[in-house]
Amino acid sequence: MQTSTSQSGVNFDSLISIGEVLVRLREEFPDISISKIRFLETNGLITPARTPSGYRKFSLINLEHLRYVLRMQRDHFLPLRVIREHIEAMERGLEPPTITDVAPAPPKSLMSLDALNSAANEKVIKLTFDELVAHANSSAQLVQEMLDYGLIKADSRNHFGNGALRIVAQVTHLATFGLEPRHLKIVVTSATREIDIFAPILKSARSGKNAASQAQIEELSLNLANGILSLHENLVRDILDHRP
Repeated sequence: MQTSTSQSGVNFDSLISIGEVLVRLREEFPDISISKIRFLETNGLITPARTPSGYRKFSLINLEHLRYVLRMQRDHFLPLRVIREHIEAMERGLEPPTITDVAPAPPKSLMSLDALNSAANEKVIKLTFDELVAHANSSAQLVQEMLDYGLIKADSRNHFGNGALRIVAQVTHLATFGLEPRHLKIVVTSATREIDIFAPILKSARSGKNAASQAQIEELSLNLANGILSLHENLVRDILDHRP
């Protein structure tokens, strides 16, 4: 059975028509119409795919975004500008705000300090600088210093990921003891050297006739990283125990 695919790789057979969208939404939103959906598209709230003939095709994500927009309008009277900000944040992996919140927030589970154990299954997020400052309960000056000293890095679109959020929260906590980012640059150097220790092992696993699968490599990376962290923790404890 042939599937209909665009030049951009979109599989149209997995998408639904605007008529099907109306059917799925009408029970909750009786006043929904094609013109309403087109209006929301024009204002940047949804971006359906287009067939070569120009027909709109919607993904399930488009459908859920539509539901979110319509609920925010109906239940909370939010302006489209604010809802658009929420949608853009959701597309970056953030959770939409609750009724009393004023901005989207990272998943609460992300702030767990058991970072490596949950990293394989956690939701990937992308935060702006201001969002990073707010959700790590830090200050703009301190986060900027972390950037300057290489403790965190932004991607090509100036977004910060899961690791950056945890690092900022931890460095902010250490700052309460008088440790500043300039003091912690040595930790970055140490972490880089620790990674270099097991990089050849990962390289070997990726190459050769018996090259490991991506899942096996990720598991190997996690085990090595956890081993290094555990050793590091025990060494620090041992040094502290033997100091006068």
